[in-house]
Amino acid sequence: MHIEEPDIDVALVRRLLSSQMPQWANLPLRLVESIGTDNVMIRLGDLLVIRMPRTPGAAEGITKEQQLVPHLAPYLPVPVPVPVGVGEAAFGYPWQWSVHPWVPGRNPVPGIVDDHLAIQLADLVNSLRRIDTLGLRPQGSLHSYRADPIERRDSATRASIAACGDLLNGALTEVAWEKARHVIDYAGPAVWMHSDLHPGNILVSDRSLSAVIDWGGLALGDPAIDCLIAWTLLTPSTRHTFRLRVDVDDDTWTRGRAWALSIALVALPYYRDTNEQITIWAKHAIAQVIDDIRTEP
Repeated sequence: MHIEEPDIDVALVRRLLSSQMPQWANLPLRLVESIGTDNVMIRLGDLLVIRMPRTPGAAEGITKEQQLVPHLAPYLPVPVPVPVGVGEAAFGYPWQWSVHPWVPGRNPVPGIVDDHLAIQLADLVNSLRRIDTLGLRPQGSLHSYRADPIERRDSATRASIAACGDLLNGALTEVAWEKARHVIDYAGPAVWMHSDLHPGNILVSDRSLSAVIDWGGLALGDPAIDCLIAWTLLTPSTRHTFRLRVDVDDDTWTRGRAWALSIALVALPYYRDTNEQITIWAKHAIAQVIDDIRTEP
């Protein structure tokens, strides 16, 4: 998935557990299929899961999850997997790793959602941005490029449109991007951002939101990025429901739309041959943004 990522297998995890967490060393292990690209996930018995970062950036995210998710979790309206164990680098594996509770559920399918889920997602976004930032600032690992002005994405986004080739209508997409990118930059206080709310990081059960996972991109900045889910998952009608519920102004909403289009366009050519699920939600987001823009008065 990534160049020079370490080899991670069940044998390595067993050695790490035996040396650092012997209370779990005899539990069965099995790799988890996931659309995520930053971490390898291994089920640990029936109730736990291990997250092993693949890259230095993902390792930084694991550290943030360990330190900050316990602060956020009590204030969120949906379960988030608070780490219950922290492992250290050993046996050639270079980074910290985490043990989390296993949260049952499945990833929702883009476009197959209802108003109930849209409302739950809006409530999540509203709750997250209201949590005390503890005097922290958007710098170092708590700065995200996804809080930067969207104009900085222009060159990469246009290059990705060209790289998509036959995957989309390039001329139509160029027009949509040109309209989407003209937004007013954020000038408000930095708030908590999940920063990667797409279907792969959402779990549902019985049509209800059961968990939000992968908090490695947690940062402080512009709340617009967490409106991403409105285009990566929702439909025009459920997006309208989300918009009525989510507590953001129109400028924040249009920035979120621009980010959704840019992120999807960059992801599509990169993952087209390696990650079918990311490709699906990227195509969905592109189509949804284009539809939004074409139907604007």
